[in-house]
Amino acid sequence: MNWKKILALALLLAVLAVAIVYIDRKEKGQKASAGILLDITAGTIDRIELRNPEGDFIFSRRDPLWQIEKPLAAKADKVALESILDNFSRLQYDRLVAEDAGDLKVFGLDTPEIELKLFSKGQPAATVVLGVKNTLDGSSYARLAGDGRVVTLAAYKRQDLEKGLLAFRDKKFFALDPMAVTSLQYRTGDAAVSLAKKDERWFLEKPFYSLVRESRISELLSAASQLEATSFAPAGDAGEQAAFGLDRPLLTAEFLTLSGPRRITVGRQGESYYARADGSSEVCGISGDFTGKFVPDAAAWRENKVARFFAYDAREISFQKGAFRVALRKDEAGDWDFLPPQPGKKPDGEKVNSLLTVLADLEATGFIDEPGALPAVAARVIIRTEDQVDPERRSETVLEFAAAAGETVVVRDPSLPYSYQVQREALAKLPARMEDIAAAPSPPKAGK
Repeated sequence: MNWKKILALALLLAVLAVAIVYIDRKEKGQKASAGILLDITAGTIDRIELRNPEGDFIFSRRDPLWQIEKPLAAKADKVALESILDNFSRLQYDRLVAEDAGDLKVFGLDTPEIELKLFSKGQPAATVVLGVKNTLDGSSYARLAGDGRVVTLAAYKRQDLEKGLLAFRDKKFFALDPMAVTSLQYRTGDAAVSLAKKDERWFLEKPFYSLVRESRISELLSAASQLEATSFAPAGDAGEQAAFGLDRPLLTAEFLTLSGPRRITVGRQGESYYARADGSSEVCGISGDFTGKFVPDAAAWRENKVARFFAYDAREISFQKGAFRVALRKDEAGDWDFLPPQPGKKPDGEKVNSLLTVLADLEATGFIDEPGALPAVAARVIIRTEDQVDPERRSETVLEFAAAAGETVVVRDPSLPYSYQVQREALAKLPARMEDIAAAPSPPKAGK
């Protein structure tokens, strides 16, 4: 047996045990030193005064919003103010440095870098001051006015108080509720486009009439409602607005809402984009991506899906192709049946679902905006759907297919004043006889 190795291992274990005890005691001591420096109900605070290296700020609450009173009058960023309340109304410190510090200079608290005052209804102001910042972890020395304790605060709490005016301002300068918009007109370059919402669907009205692609209009309205300023500047007179490119706008847009119109003008100067909302006395810097939502080519708005339904929402299908006619209905269990029942026959679920998928995925390769009389109808389909989330929401889609002409087939939705052109393969995929939609008969059992 090697006694030297055993002795070395014993010494190593002893060192580890001492280290564990030391670390455990240190952690317990640190935890014991944490505590609460200030405790005010956040909902009662109606005024905040802040002095930091960026300047002096005064904020007041006008339920449910916060306003900036100094250095200018403007709406405040709700998130920025609520973050201060969350972190300072009940102010927890990480470590108690001194119970009753005599010399505040060593902590930078004789001339604090940051001073925060919280005014609660019916109570004197609570003042928290922050001194120098620890360069290792970003924590700060702090104290409460009238309290001799000096403590340290976590870095993220100081960051809430180090912001400048732009960070404290509400940057959403163009108030718009996407659900309340009923029409939109815009001009970009020489292109003028007009869209309107009718019966929960959006239509292009100028320069021609068409259903609108829902994803595109939703994206535009969402971008407009979330538009934020990257800078603010006084609008000034017409000459000063030329400095922002607003004398020759890149874009003008008007959103008509239930509460009235909302207008915005966008200009460009060099690589920077600026916007001014009607009624505002300021010009706001914005991201250049916003103007890209307003495409000059109206054709980009067109919905090229011929049938607008989801295959799994279909509940009934009526189908006619030449002399062949058939109707089907889906029961509560999700199985398809002929309507009326066909003796000895059942629909093939895979064939039905394949037909629905073909129709739901059908896309136009072209449009006929001034259609004449539709050529002889080669096939007619009626699909009735029911929203699985809202069963009361039902819809009906009617499609009429002309005979193939060359490589395309003309398809008409009678509810629209224009027709679609689709690839001729679409017509070939439609069933032409019962065998194309019915399940194969079961083979006779042996001995029968």
